[in-house]
Amino acid sequence: VETPRGLRALTSVWAGHLSEEVKRRFYKTWHKSKKKAFTKYQKRWEEASKEGKAMTAEIERAKKYCQVIRAICHTQVGKAKLGQKKA
Repeated sequence: VETPRGLRALTSVWAGHLSEEVKRRFYKTWHKSKKKAFTKYQKRWEEASKEGKAMTAEIERAKKYCQVIRAICHTQVGKAKLGQKKA
């Protein structure tokens, strides 16, 4: 959303299911964590999809008011037939 002081975030819309590969990027110590990232959002998404909406209200609101929409994409190394690179 454009304001007199510059752009401001309106909302964040995530996918209904995020793979473990993405979630572990949001943690500093994945092995010690409870791995609860996006669980509440995932539950909200499931409830909305049961009603048949699937978060269309948030998407339509972003289309109407936003000048810039940023997409965060990731690769799924687990689905590729390649070995994972070692650190």
